Amino acid sequence: MLYDVFISHASEDKNDFVRPLAKALQAENVEVWYDEFSMVVGDSLRQSIDKGLAQSRFGIVVLSPSFFSKGWTEWELNGLVARQNSGKERVILPIWHDVTKDDVLAYSPPLADINALNSASSIPALVSDLVRVIHPKGSTLIEARDELLAWDQSAPVVTDDWWLDTVAFAERNDMEGTFQEAMGWGRWGFPLPPKSTEPSARGLRVAWAAMQMKWMEDADVDMITQVTPPSEVLAFVEAHPALRHLCHSDTFYLRYLLAYAPQLAIRGVGGEFEQAIENYYESTRRPSRHNPCTETCAEDVALRGVVDGCEADWSLIACNFVQGDINGPTVKAFENFDYIPWLLSEKSSWVPSETRRGLLAGMAEWAIWPWMTLRMPRVETDLVFEDKEFTGALWEALHAASSTESLRLEGAALEDLRDRIAISVKILMLPETTDELLDTFLRSPILDGYYSKRDRTAASATDNDGDD
Repeated sequence: MLYDVFISHASEDKNDFVRPLAKALQAENVEVWYDEFSMVVGDSLRQSIDKGLAQSRFGIVVLSPSFFSKGWTEWELNGLVARQNSGKERVILPIWHDVTKDDVLAYSPPLADINALNSASSIPALVSDLVRVIHPKGSTLIEARDELLAWDQSAPVVTDDWWLDTVAFAERNDMEGTFQEAMGWGRWGFPLPPKSTEPSARGLRVAWAAMQMKWMEDADVDMITQVTPPSEVLAFVEAHPALRHLCHSDTFYLRYLLAYAPQLAIRGVGGEFEQAIENYYESTRRPSRHNPCTETCAEDVALRGVVDGCEADWSLIACNFVQGDINGPTVKAFENFDYIPWLLSEKSSWVPSETRRGLLAGMAEWAIWPWMTLRMPRVETDLVFEDKEFTGALWEALHAASSTESLRLEGAALEDLRDRIAISVKILMLPETTDELLDTFLRSPILDGYYSKRDRTAASATDNDGDD
């Protein structure tokens, strides 16, 4: 761990001055190396003090008659003096405690030449003066650290390399400023505060980048995706206060939430966001252009609209559920096929039956779920998959046939399907066995829907040819 300050003092000054000073500095979010805070039973005193000296940005030296009489404190002071002499930055922050300038001159003329504070001032006044040096306003990283602490988030001292990673993350969206900006944030990424050259604004952006890094990492590790039960999604958002605030702040950010967790659009499962989602949904309802007797609504709340009889294109709804809007944020967590075994599994039983059937039909009609090669899921997983000799055989069989009736689903094609379902079972931790889901898949309307979509696409192409 790195510290803002190391307090070098004589033990005789601990009770009446040093301990109250250290606690007051901590209350101002200053990381203090102080023996009562920083050492535990079993620590080597010499090694701990060496570490405190080496890993602290500043050294507060409480100069007192007791300090002058100790050889140990002189050794600590020599370490701080060596650091200050080796660079151009100010390191030593002296406080005179019941001593005069003559006393300090007699002990160390160079120390007497350093501007010092006096313990005759009140603790609040001393802390105010020290904080101005330790946490200077106008520093981007100090502003960022203060913002993080305001959100009750931990933040290391500004000399920690952690900040380099955070600043790099804040600048990593190469699409920022373009119409495809949303795609550049990554899964569970939200727009950061705008770029600026002004320290407080820059610090705000860095702080929000740090908080976003954390919730994006947690979303991957905890697999918070479209297939996560709504109660778990809501618990995840609640565990990240800044994310929760963002989602409540404006419809713009609410729509990001609906992109990453489209299941929250299902009426009755939105929890604390239920009313905001309903208000947004109502604001988007319009008479359909195709049928004046029906209505449409925004695609990101279509799962709510189908219950009210809004016009439903389930292939489009399934597409948006899996991968979001084409120019929207990156929401896809698994490969297209993985969502089919999930919909066939009891693990998706929390989805209303009508919605579940619609999504399954939409996945079938979307017709881009077959695979030629195996790909890794986008969420964090230790599983590794490699192509086998039969990988892609199902795709070849599907394209060789013109209908479900002419499809020869046997041999390598059937083995390919069984193997791919087994992968979905592992990734999504589905409760059924591979063979159980294979049987359910073969009895489902997936294959019929796949060929129905192909037939309609071919017919549409023929009609268009005739129009030329």
